Amino acid sequence: MALLLDEPAWLPREVGVVRVTGQDRLHYLHQMLSQHVEQAAPGDVADFLLLDAKGVAQAAGRLVVHAEAVLLLVPPEVVSSLASTLASRTFLMDAAAADASADLALASARGPEPLAQPGARDEPMTAVPHGEGLVIRDRWGGLDLLGSPTWVRERAEGLGLPQADAEDWERWRILHGEVDWGHELATGRRPQELGLLPTHVHLRKGCYPGQESIAKMHNLGRPRRALHVVELDGPVSVHDPITAGSSTGQLTSVAPHGDGAVALALLPLDRQTGEVAGGGEVAVGPLPGRVRARVGAGLPQPGDPTVADQAAPTREGTRGS
Repeated sequence: MALLLDEPAWLPREVGVVRVTGQDRLHYLHQMLSQHVEQAAPGDVADFLLLDAKGVAQAAGRLVVHAEAVLLLVPPEVVSSLASTLASRTFLMDAAAADASADLALASARGPEPLAQPGARDEPMTAVPHGEGLVIRDRWGGLDLLGSPTWVRERAEGLGLPQADAEDWERWRILHGEVDWGHELATGRRPQELGLLPTHVHLRKGCYPGQESIAKMHNLGRPRRALHVVELDGPVSVHDPITAGSSTGQLTSVAPHGDGAVALALLPLDRQTGEVAGGGEVAVGPLPGRVRARVGAGLPQPGDPTVADQAAPTREGTRGS
């Protein structure tokens, strides 16, 4: 039985947190990030990107709207630069950004089914305050506990679940197509090829850094490669070359799974069909494997301008974006 996949479990996770305050905080973040947050309300949660003018990710994470602030949960290695960038661009707006990582901790619980927790909302990508922290429902039905270190530890242990480790989390992350900073999110990789537009980008909103690049990629429609979840019939290394048909791709993350491995891989796409070459069969050297899913495939695109009947974003419309 694999923890987090077959059996519910929890684990502590490292996180960086930027706290954005001030009366103009939502308007300011709306102008800076890839998500539509201007009309967000306390309890709303969304994934976001901070892009440069060329559409390259400078930060990626999850924003949580609190009654008194917006909390940006990001990898620890980018929290300082994110806080500095946001703090330097407020101009005349009433908004301030500061690194709050030292005051907060994070624990995550996942399982094969949505986890029950008193006080937590059932809707995905929502948050509820409790005492010294927040109980956040992720898009898969799991729970994230964010708050003071003591509160998080007590709340997590009170779930009555076994504690998982980093390898368990990596396996869960890969199989659910969750990208990681420095692995999938790296120099030279665009949000469209990583499958991030449905989960991290709203296409119908005002200008923000990188918007022109995002719009161009969306209008072109077909990237030359795309991120996929693959399974392999034996152990592999992230440095091993992976092939699909006669084309070579790139493994970005790998974790053992049963007698084999699961991985995230950037695979070349056929220019005519837009599908992986080789009919979904892949190989790492002589080791066979197969594509399980393309990251982001089948998810609705928030703000898609080709959908004529989409209304302007509302509080409900921001959830899960």
